[in-house]
This record gives sequence, structure tokens and C-alpha cells, in this order.
Amino acid sequence: MSRKGLNAVQVAALLVSASYGIGFLFGSGEMALQHGMGASVYGVATAFGMLLLAMVARRLWRTGEPIWNLFGRAYGSGLGRCVALLSLIWMAGVLAAQVHGGVAIVKLLGLGELASYVVVLSAILGASRLDLSRASSLFTFFLALSGLVFVYVLLTGPGGSIYVRGPAQFLVDLSSFRPAALLAIVVAVVVLVCTGGDYHQFVLAAKTPRAAVIGCLLAGTILTAISFVPASVVLGLQAGGQLSALADPKQAIPVALLTGSRSLGLAAGPILLIGLSVAALGCGAAILRAMADALRSAVVAEVSPTRSAGVALLLGALLAARGQGIIETMVSVNVVYIGSIAVVFVGLLTGRVLTSWQAGTVVASGFLGSVTVYVFASLSSLSAVSESDLVSLGVGLLLSLAAYLFFLRRLPQPTSARESL
Repeated sequence: MSRKGLNAVQVAALLVSASYGIGFLFGSGEMALQHGMGASVYGVATAFGMLLLAMVARRLWRTGEPIWNLFGRAYGSGLGRCVALLSLIWMAGVLAAQVHGGVAIVKLLGLGELASYVVVLSAILGASRLDLSRASSLFTFFLALSGLVFVYVLLTGPGGSIYVRGPAQFLVDLSSFRPAALLAIVVAVVVLVCTGGDYHQFVLAAKTPRAAVIGCLLAGTILTAISFVPASVVLGLQAGGQLSALADPKQAIPVALLTGSRSLGLAAGPILLIGLSVAALGCGAAILRAMADALRSAVVAEVSPTRSAGVALLLGALLAARGQGIIETMVSVNVVYIGSIAVVFVGLLTGRVLTSWQAGTVVASGFLGSVTVYVFASLSSLSAVSESDLVSLGVGLLLSLAAYLFFLRRLPQPTSARESL
């Protein structure tokens, strides 16, 4: 892989921008209505994941490969394509978060549920066909602009004092989560940061391994600071009774943005709402293109870009239609991906490499265990479905770890494949 020569500050900025999106904002705002400052757990877990990523950044940088190429080089193209296909799972969760965000905004404009989904899905598919090299800067601009408005609302409203007390209150409000649901969120988010290709790309693009490490540390620090912003804004407006008429918890952030920006002028609210819509559209289009590329690289037969984008969009739409919360949607599919590849990935980084068919068996064991629990929970009428995320993750990791240790005991001395990493 060719290095982009990014310095530590650039690596940090890109890592933060990859984390600070519609899922982060809308998901934290939605959870704040139920869990108070505890809703910041998604951002805090992401920040902690960055700190862990810093611990393996040097070794990851030296591989010079995205995760599916790393698997392909060590175990053959078949398993590499399999990991690319598995990446579709967690990326579908991210796409579903953008769909949730777009639908929440469109519904504020008066459209019904079904019509909102049709409009948002069509817009994302259309935007994915555009040249995103220029459009991405526009998407990023509107997302950054909304962040500045949130800071303004914090400084001029009651959210500022809430933010100052945020870390202490965060620890208190974590008790509002079921322990299993909280653990699932933390583990799923932290491990995905360490294993997700969208984060790895910036580590691999660093000029030096030192820049990669420092960039991860800076990103973790910045994300810790901004983790409490969405919940603080929402809780501040909620305390003033300004969110009492909220129809959908997913609309907490756009409604808070509209309410808090009134002092900026009559046109500020609609402009920012349009900006958030563009940001959701841009994030959705970018992840849809990445999913389509991963699908084409995972399938041996030739697949047209339109067909692959359609399949990817269908996956995201099906996840969004489940009716889960935004963060819950992402976590529920993250655990399937992590349960499938985490054990073999750690083995690659530590130099404990199996044979190709053994590695494939380990990945398949974890996937079958995780996805079986996921499917059962999806079809179940049980109310405590959130606990199933931890079960899905635990079953996948235990089965893959058991298979890995079984094969590891039968390995010969270090092989050339192991030494290549």
C-alpha cells in the first residue's frame, strides 16, 4: 500500500471525522432522553477504542494492508473475500444509522413513515452515483457547522453547566442501562474501532508509525471531549421543557438544533436542518459506495456497480426497518462481525497464524454462532432483545476462540506465513 504521508494531526482529524457522524449525534441524542448523560457511552467507548488502536497502530502500520487484504495475504484470497463480505455486516449498520437520521429529519417536514423511507433511500442511492470527491467536502462542512451550533447552544443555554458536570453524571447515569446491554455497547464499539477498515485506512496512511500512534491518541482525547456534547444539548433543552412535544426520540438532535438556533435568525434553523439532511445523505452515500466496493471484491463473478449498490442499500434498509434505536442497530450487527473475525485478527497481529482452512473454520465458527443468536433475537417476540447482543458476541467469540486454540495446539513451529507479518 502506498503511504499518503499524513502527520499525526491529520491522522487524528480523519479519525475524529470518521467517528463524528449521524450515528454518533442522533444516536447519542436519542439515548439521552432515556439514559441521561449515560448516552455518551457510545462516544466514550469510541474514544477508548482509539486509545487501544494506538497500542496496535505501529504493528498495523507495518503490515501496510487493509484488514481483508491482510487476511488474504496470510490465508489466501478466499478468506480475504470472506472478510470483505463480513465487513458488509457492520457497514450495513452504519448505513442504517444514516437512514434513521435522514428519516427523522424528513418526518419533521411532514412526510409519513413510509414516504420518508422512500425519499431517503432514493436520495442516498442517487447521491452514491455522484462524484463524492468534491461533494464530500460539502457533507463535512455541514456536519462541522452543526457541531459549531451545538457548541454555541452549550455556551448560551443550560447545557453548558450540564456539560461541565458531564463526566461525573455520566458515571451515575450508566446505572440506567441493563448491565448486559451496556457491556455489549462498550465491547462492540471498542473492538470495532480496533478491527474496522474505515479506521485502519487512516492509520495505514500515516507518514510514520509514530504519527499513527500519536494520531490515535489525539483522536481519543478529542472524542472524549466531544462525547458529552450531544447529550448535554438535549438534556439542557429537555430541562427547559423545549422537547416536551417530541414525537420521535430519533428527532431529538434535529429538534434541539432547530430550537437552539432560533437566536441566530429565522433562517438559521431551516438551513441547519437542510445541512444535517445533506450530511446524512453524504454519509449514507459514502458508506453505500464502500459497501458496494466490498461486495464486488468479495464476489468472484462480475457484479455491476448498480446491482451491488442496490443489494447494499437493501441490507441497510432492512436493518433500519427493524425499529431499533440508532446505536442499538449498529451494535447488533457489530457483534456479528467482531464475533467472526476478532480472534483470527488478533492472531495475525501477534504472529500466531493458522493454516488457511483452519483460519476459515475459526471465522465460520464465530460467524455461525453470532448470526444464529442474531437471527433468533430478530424473530423473537421477547422484550429484552438488547441482552441478545451480548449473547451473540459471547457465543461467536467463544466458538471461534475454542476452534482457534484447538488448531493452535496442533501447529508446527513458526512458518513463513507467520514470519511475513
